[in-house]
Amino acid sequence: MYEHLGECLADRQRRWADTLPPLSDELRELACLLADEEPRKIGAHPLWPLFRNLFRAEAGTDPDPAALGVICECPEHF
Repeated sequence: MYEHLGECLADRQRRWADTLPPLSDELRELACLLADEEPRKIGAHPLWPLFRNLFRAEAGTDPDPAALGVICECPEHF
């Protein structure tokens, strides 16, 4: 029940990403582009609404702006 308490943020983000269905290359590229932004500024990025809607359509859930690095899987973002 409390096994998640010793978990770091990166582990929680990876666990969240593992629950997602396979995502399109285009969505991963958008995640990579957005991951270059500070997480608190991502929501103001002009591409965020497009990404959010595509993510909802493909994954069936809302994206986590702080976890974009695990979606794009780029070493520099995660």
